[in-house]
Amino acid sequence: MEISGAVNSAFTGVQTQLQRFDENVAEVASTEALAGRDTSTQDRALVEQTEIVTSLQANAKSLQAAGERIGTLLDVQA
Repeated sequence: MEISGAVNSAFTGVQTQLQRFDENVAEVASTEALAGRDTSTQDRALVEQTEIVTSLQANAKSLQAAGERIGTLLDVQA
């Protein structure tokens, strides 16, 4: 995969995971969840947040690796 494709893929992944995280925060903080009436939704959202964080970390590492490759290419060109 070329560098720009890797960057685009990782960036899209970060955006997607941040959107999922925002939705899960809303679920955890919902009125029903806070009142204790909907614990299954709240539990599921909390578990998904762990998955989201792991995905964000993986995408961040991909962006970091692509940045290092770009830096290496620039060093070689100079």
